[in-house]
Amino acid sequence: MSEKANLLFRAYLNREEIEPFELTEEEAKEVGQKFVNLLVEREGLGGYKITKSGLWGVLTKDMITFSDVELWFKTHKLEVEIIALAKNGKVVKTFIGLEIPATRFKTWDLPKHYMIADDAFAGRLYVGREIEPPFGSFKLFINDELVGEGAPTYNPSNVVKPDQSGYVACGAFIGPVKISRGDLVRVEGKKTIHVKIK
Repeated sequence: MSEKANLLFRAYLNREEIEPFELTEEEAKEVGQKFVNLLVEREGLGGYKITKSGLWGVLTKDMITFSDVELWFKTHKLEVEIIALAKNGKVVKTFIGLEIPATRFKTWDLPKHYMIADDAFAGRLYVGREIEPPFGSFKLFINDELVGEGAPTYNPSNVVKPDQSGYVACGAFIGPVKISRGDLVRVEGKKTIHVKIK
């Protein structure tokens, strides 16, 4: 298991994608936990992300940004989410933000247990402007083109787990959509954010 976790960790550090290795459902959780331990040991725990399928991933401090977003891998996706700042399971503040998943594998088209091994495809997290509920609805523009709209249906206090602290990406309500270096992202709603993708 350690060797597979190390392969993912090296791919993360080198900003490269690797061929999917053989992985059973039983192995995936252990590989994922070891990969996460290596990430947190190196970069510190910054927070958590939750996927549409209900999987949790860990975000390191290095993955989180409050300014323009540098893409680290060849293919990223972008999702509009409410980001909660939590302390011991309590939501202190909420923000409108972007979660930008990435995979260390050369393809996204993999069984769910590969996602478990690969830290739920955690990539980057952009924390935007503080916003208070009710959040309302939002529109996502990429290079001035409307690519999606939606509204969060969740309460961040019900998403954050009791033991969590840090920034928690509570779940996509717009996206995922494809994103590339050079794109200009704008999210309009109760609060508006502008982000350059580098």
